[in-house]
Amino acid sequence: MAVFITGSSGYIGTELCRRYEFDETVEDIIGLDVVPPAEDFSKLVFYQRSCNDDLTDIFQNHQIETVIHLVFALNPTHDSKKMFEINIGSLENIMSHVEQFGVRRLVVTSSGTAYGAHADNPARLTEDDAIKGNQGFQYSRDKATVESRLADFQNSHPDLEVIIARPAIVCGPHINNFISRYVSKALVPLVKDADVEMQYIHEEDMADALYVIAAEAPAGAYNLGPPETISDEYAVAELGGRVIRLGPRLIRWLTALAWNLRLRFLTEAPSSMIDFIEFPWVVDGSKIERETSFRYRHSSTDAIRAFAQKRQEA
Repeated sequence: MAVFITGSSGYIGTELCRRYEFDETVEDIIGLDVVPPAEDFSKLVFYQRSCNDDLTDIFQNHQIETVIHLVFALNPTHDSKKMFEINIGSLENIMSHVEQFGVRRLVVTSSGTAYGAHADNPARLTEDDAIKGNQGFQYSRDKATVESRLADFQNSHPDLEVIIARPAIVCGPHINNFISRYVSKALVPLVKDADVEMQYIHEEDMADALYVIAAEAPAGAYNLGPPETISDEYAVAELGGRVIRLGPRLIRWLTALAWNLRLRFLTEAPSSMIDFIEFPWVVDGSKIERETSFRYRHSSTDAIRAFAQKRQEA
């Protein structure tokens, strides 16, 4: 079979290519990204273009049975329209081609943020809990929209298998995004009196999980997150930083001011991001181990320590 990976040049995309390179059941890896691949793979047929472009020729030229859609704008920008076009537009384009060419399986990376960070969240969010993304934070809102569109798509295409991955915070030695840069500051602002546990999935477990569910998982959603959680203060300490606790109104006001003034050294995200360090959103990641052969190999502590070690070596 052939597997089609959008966002194939990113770290997770590259790790998936590496796994499929040695998978005898896969004849071709079809990669799509706006930047060239980070490594050479003998099975990889690469197309350098946007996921929002016409992809008809790709689907015509290859017998694609599985699509793994990784494209999504992680780092917040002030251009919400462009982010929506990347996040939702690319998905709709992929769904259109999947429908037209009769692709059998569609795997999409969502996020635990699709549940939203809310004061009344249960201690562990399961796949049966409602998707209530925080509307003020575009990353969370767009992830919830992705899931809504996928649910409608699955309902109207019962013969297609839609698999949704909802990971916790992905962390490890190769991670470099607004989240990793926030927690690795010398002085990290956190919400006063907020006692929130954080959950990190190691990047290797993330790649393994996607690889396994693409091959084995029945249609449906799968939370991805190890059982162990850690405090935000522990994560900051592991990275050599120090926590400063601010009241919820003050930290939001300061973050909003810095965001509006484009002071990236203070914040790379709008104040709505503060919900995710004040309110709980830990997922129960056990379903994937019940339904597939995947097993977590790393804890949240392992993921943070791997990231910290890489920073020390740099």
